[in-house]
Amino acid sequence: MTTALIHMDPIQKQRLARRAKLRGKSFSQEVRDAVDMYLDVPVENEAELRGLAKAANHAADRMIKNLDETVAYVDRVLRHRRNGG
Repeated sequence: MTTALIHMDPIQKQRLARRAKLRGKSFSQEVRDAVDMYLDVPVENEAELRGLAKAANHAADRMIKNLDETVAYVDRVLRHRRNGG
């Protein structure tokens, strides 16, 4: 393994350190994992990356809407059962 000096915002370092601790990994391993994840994204330019992020956000919004609808349905069913239905 080789060494690399990187400069990052103190908040970035704090967040990475916190995430590494939660996952039971070293700070360095967390940085390597993040770099690997970034390099595994199959994009050639920023426009593709923005498009990928937009599609991911759209999919997440749809999932959240479906979950909200499911929670509302379960709440209605439980309320109906509690009321003797």
